[in-house]
Amino acid sequence: MDLRQLRYFVTVAERGGFGAAASALNVAQSALSRHIKLLEHELGGALLERSVRGVAVTEAGKVLLARGRWLLGAFDDIKTAVLTENREPSGTVRLGAPSSLADIFYFPLARLFAERFPRVKLELSDGLTEEMTDRLLRGDLDVAIVSAPRPNDHLDYETLVVEQIFLIGPPGDRLLGRGSITRQEFDELPAAVLPLSRSPFRSDTPSSLRVESMTPLKQMVAAGLGYGLLPYSGIHQEVAAGTLAAARLPWMHANRVIALPRGRPVGRPTRETVSALKEVCRRLIDDGKILTMAETRRVSRTPRRRAQPRRPSSS
Repeated sequence: MDLRQLRYFVTVAERGGFGAAASALNVAQSALSRHIKLLEHELGGALLERSVRGVAVTEAGKVLLARGRWLLGAFDDIKTAVLTENREPSGTVRLGAPSSLADIFYFPLARLFAERFPRVKLELSDGLTEEMTDRLLRGDLDVAIVSAPRPNDHLDYETLVVEQIFLIGPPGDRLLGRGSITRQEFDELPAAVLPLSRSPFRSDTPSSLRVESMTPLKQMVAAGLGYGLLPYSGIHQEVAAGTLAAARLPWMHANRVIALPRGRPVGRPTRETVSALKEVCRRLIDDGKILTMAETRRVSRTPRRRAQPRRPSSS
């Protein structure tokens, strides 16, 4: 039995006769009949009941028809997938990410795709981890970057980068001047701007503000309304400009993870997006816009120097 015989049988069964099937397949009716007889001989029994009105599928034929339709469909899908793989990627990729990463990832990602994959359309959005995972599960996103996601049987995770977390405050803040904060100092903070979701602050940390959006958080912190927490990717511009001070929390990090829906076919455009995210991430680390745990061990005082650029010169 081969795919040609299987396709012949399915077509005869669906068309209800050899004449109609021969016309649809563009083969001689005698050749078609011969192939079906060879198939019946190989499988040990009749697959079709012939009559003057046409053909009817036997019980054994019904089994072959159901399996044959599935197999032919899978074969056609394989052919389509390989042809697509050999062509320039096209289609739409829907990507979500936290706002701190969206701000630095999306522009270089869009520029990279415009150069390499102009036929791929990117739909880029930002949001909280819980929102991103829900959208993935609903099929509203194809891929997302999430932070420390909870285990989920319907999602596959791959670590993109582990970022150092910084305590941020107004410029010139004495507590942040040393560049690093101890756990005891962190637990005794006088005020904080708390996140709406999971919070690493103590439950009794004084606060009258809860905000998840990154830009308002930085504005409130810069105004002295409370300390906040962000990875360096979300504050590198403000630290460099001296509008925020920052000190690392050596024990605290953000695990940035690429999330894909498990069991859903992942096309080439989405795979190229994942590869591009990794490439952009490496460039951002090299440019100093993302600080990993290893990087901050080597340059633990970098945020403080940038926040206080005026230093005595030797001249």
